[in-house]
Amino acid sequence: MKKKIYAALAFALYATTFHAQQIYELSAPAKEKTIYTGHLKMGGSNPSGGNISVNSYYMSIDGKPVIPVMGEFHFTRYPRAQWEQEIVKMKAGGVNVLPTYIFWGLHEEEEGRFCWSGNKDLRHFIELCKKHDMPVIVRIGPFCHGEIRNGSIPDWLFARPVDVRSNQPLYLSYVKRLYGEIGRQLQGLYYKDGGPIIGCQLENEMQHSASPWGVNYPGEPLDFTVASYDIDYAMIGVSVMDKKVTTAELGEEHMRTLKKMAQEEGIITPFYTATGWGNAAVIDNEAIPVTSAYTYPFWEEPQMSPFCMFKDIHRVPDYAPVRYDAERFPSFCAEMGAGIQMIYRRRPIVTARAAQALMIRTLGSGSNGIGYYMYHGGSTPLRQDNIGSYQDEPMGMPKISYDFQAPLGEFGLEHPSYRYLRTIHSFLADFGSNLAPMETVLPEGWDKMTPENRDDLRYAARMKDDSGFIFMINFQDHDTLRHDMDGLQLQLNLRNETLRIPEQGTFTLPKDESMVLPFNLMLGSARLRYATAQPLMKINDNGIDHYIFFAPEGMKPEYCFDARTVKGKAKYTVTSGLKSTITVTPRNGKKIKITTLNHEQALNAIKVDGQLLITTATVLPTAEGITLQQLGNNAFDYILYPSAKGWQSQTVQVQPVSPECRVEKITTRRITVAFSDTVHTPQVNEYFMKIDYTGDVAMAFLGGKMVQDEFWHAQPWMIGLHRHKEMMNKEAMSFYFRPLRSDATCLQDLPQSAIPDFKGNNQVLEIKNVEIIPQYQVRISK
Repeated sequence: MKKKIYAALAFALYATTFHAQQIYELSAPAKEKTIYTGHLKMGGSNPSGGNISVNSYYMSIDGKPVIPVMGEFHFTRYPRAQWEQEIVKMKAGGVNVLPTYIFWGLHEEEEGRFCWSGNKDLRHFIELCKKHDMPVIVRIGPFCHGEIRNGSIPDWLFARPVDVRSNQPLYLSYVKRLYGEIGRQLQGLYYKDGGPIIGCQLENEMQHSASPWGVNYPGEPLDFTVASYDIDYAMIGVSVMDKKVTTAELGEEHMRTLKKMAQEEGIITPFYTATGWGNAAVIDNEAIPVTSAYTYPFWEEPQMSPFCMFKDIHRVPDYAPVRYDAERFPSFCAEMGAGIQMIYRRRPIVTARAAQALMIRTLGSGSNGIGYYMYHGGSTPLRQDNIGSYQDEPMGMPKISYDFQAPLGEFGLEHPSYRYLRTIHSFLADFGSNLAPMETVLPEGWDKMTPENRDDLRYAARMKDDSGFIFMINFQDHDTLRHDMDGLQLQLNLRNETLRIPEQGTFTLPKDESMVLPFNLMLGSARLRYATAQPLMKINDNGIDHYIFFAPEGMKPEYCFDARTVKGKAKYTVTSGLKSTITVTPRNGKKIKITTLNHEQALNAIKVDGQLLITTATVLPTAEGITLQQLGNNAFDYILYPSAKGWQSQTVQVQPVSPECRVEKITTRRITVAFSDTVHTPQVNEYFMKIDYTGDVAMAFLGGKMVQDEFWHAQPWMIGLHRHKEMMNKEAMSFYFRPLRSDATCLQDLPQSAIPDFKGNNQVLEIKNVEIIPQYQVRISK
């Protein structure tokens, strides 16, 4: 009897152990992916001997595979005086290509009179990009969307007998004039001339999406900016289009016509792009069809998206079906929703974890170019007559605010996603050339997993020649019920070996975490079989290659080297932090170092001229030095390694200031705030007004005109005052607030904890506090 009991206990223990340890397998493909060359009519060189080429899978610069990081920034939505600072800030975030729309309607508000000055000075903006070695993609329209009125088609064109977005001769004559103007502004600034412009996007979402005309009447159905023959295909936002486009030939001919016209006006770049999602029109072999993915679209009801699920995005793009042979083009995503614009009835919140998961998934799925819409928010200007905004008001947008919850917001402040995404961009900067040629490998049954699945690991690999990276996600948008995934072990069935990660034991992928793990990665001449930590960057440590990794809390970093390639110890287990450095000596070649940061340190890490800088401050590196900026704190802490201080933290302080403002309550809905910035204080970059309130809509006025607005979303309103400095020195800023109703549809998008207590009332408005916060700055030495 006892033997039976013992046997039952042993089986139960075995079953428990088996359940706790979950082995997830991946097998190398029997045949490597075919990469086609020579079929795309793209590429170019510059006067210094540099060149850009594109094959069916990735882009190369000067013969080296690259994965570009593209971050959208609209110069016309930001003050000219601050353009340079923001370009530097974007570059510090890891952006290495800057796409920008050229909004027709903003430059030709009055027919025949173009404006290229002030905040519309396209040439000056591109020259600043050149100064800071920031490559540019110009998105020349004529239709741009971008939540601009009419999709940037001028109002006056509505009064003309034209069929927009078609090959109608009269319409094309207006477009030719626009392209001619753009060509003159950009003369000498193309890559072929030694300039920064490497790409050009033609049109936008042709035969997929449109904007409503701003000319409309309340209550009537909206008219859309589409050719008369494409009315049935006018969609709101980015989504799947299942309809067969019967006018496809007309759309493709229009795209070819636009490219020919652009080139005739001198707009010649190494490559062209066209939005390719949802059956949109493209130009076969002459433009890269770019993709997109939005996990929190305001144009759809809240639901779990498929964009946290791995797939082979190169074979089957998101929002398929598409109108091109996907395997003949590299998968470049141009509109990844690391943020989203708010509209009046919908205010979805995109978290930093959501942005991180979206990009880890997209890279793991085979994307070889990542692009954010938007990477930097802004403010849409008022119309020239100051009656109404150039924002897309029929869609329910704020009249001015275009913050977009972007990594860098409307006034240049970091949102949390800025640092989460920077860890990915740092990885791509130093390991992207390894990753780009690697193909996506998916586990068996990947296509049967659903977004609701919380029990199975989401993972994929990219590999080539038995080397690669594993991508894992434990996050799902619109899901708050996920849990830590423990007892995990990966088994890679490679062509020449079977590799288990870790070799013994298991690891945990914490809730909402997304990670990249390397396998068979060459670090110098040492072969790293695997690591349970994510590569971040490589720095120069006094002539030694020093690799920086990081691991989240709850994950034990382990490094296992091929014993045949190193002397002495081949396996290391460390505790994340600044004291985790190990030194590895290869059998051939120079020794290397590895330091494993914790997650917080990694979020605060940036590489500047080969050194590692860790700081909570915003970093702006330039040739003159490193500028640090931070809100409200005049003491700057940082670690600069290697340096004379080693891993020791350093602190530098600037003289504090005590800004005062005078707040006057006029009515329950109106206040004024007086603040004057007349004294030059070099330690202050800018002052921000922080308004803590609960309400529905807030509006700010100066000189009798609206200058800012926002839709409440349970966060204080931060307003950068530099752009309003001259007027605020003369008068107080006036505010009007609307109360939030208990039946407001936007409440569905807010966390339950953020929904106010209406206390039996049907509306609430509370203006809690107003303060002025200095953004301090200091220069430190490299």
